[in-house]
Amino acid sequence: MAIYARSQAFFPIMTLVVVMFVFAGFGAGFATGFGLAGFPPPPALVLHGTVTLAWFALTLVQALLIRRASFALHRQLGWASLALALGIVVLGYSTVAHAIRNPAWSIAGFDNVGSAIFPFFDIVTFAIVYVMGIANRKNSEAHKRLMVLAGVMMMDPAVARSAIILLGAPPAALLIELAILLAFPIYDWRTRGKPHWASVFGVGLFVTCFALRMALGGSEAWAEFATAFF
Repeated sequence: MAIYARSQAFFPIMTLVVVMFVFAGFGAGFATGFGLAGFPPPPALVLHGTVTLAWFALTLVQALLIRRASFALHRQLGWASLALALGIVVLGYSTVAHAIRNPAWSIAGFDNVGSAIFPFFDIVTFAIVYVMGIANRKNSEAHKRLMVLAGVMMMDPAVARSAIILLGAPPAALLIELAILLAFPIYDWRTRGKPHWASVFGVGLFVTCFALRMALGGSEAWAEFATAFF
């Protein structure tokens, strides 16, 4: 029983790690206006950040509730998680649509249109993993992994800002995210003897979408799509 309790602590701990990076990164973003409009940031951006932070905070609460076996309250708060997740997607789209109009906006050396591919994939991967988490809510092993991994998919902007502030190197964000992602299959190996499919899916989706970002961000095909979509 003690071994089980220690192993189950992995998910609240990993959620806490993600939340800490997100709060640090978004705090820096609010202070600088996320590179869009200086300080104070626009009200719409504040709303987007507030909803996103609320979802991450609630995800941590949900993980702790499972740790304490408060399953009924966990299920009740699931509706709030779903509402906040929808808010993240809608407000995320609105934020990118605003940012893409700023010629000075740049991520990883891309112009404003190319830069939109980064938050676009953040939103898409978050939505995919979150929906899979909801669909597997009766499969506790898959559900708890997918809900934490959904947050990891959305933490890229926050980790990038944290990496710049703490390490002075944006590429360090990729190493931080990979370390967090790889912690899941490593945990699986130690506790199950093999990786869980949800952990493998999370790592694979992240790596695939990162490669697509770098390959398509500067392409004419992406520029045409982004211009029409946003």
